[in-house]
Amino acid sequence: MIDSGFQNLLGQAKKMLAESPLHELHRLRLERQGDTVLISGQLSNFYLKQKAQETIRSATRGVHVRNLVRVESK
Repeated sequence: MIDSGFQNLLGQAKKMLAESPLHELHRLRLERQGDTVLISGQLSNFYLKQKAQETIRSATRGVHVRNLVRVESK
């Protein structure tokens, strides 16, 4: 994938997380590792972890997504 195209997808994914009504998702970090988007951070439940992954996948259109989010109840 062209580097600028990947950066555009990553930027769109970050924007979607920042605009999510699920406020915990705003704290997640996204980064590029090769042709993969890594999601990292901590959330309070598995539902939010799954929602984060679905949000990122919808923004990245087929780019491999690796979900490294930790789930730790408060």
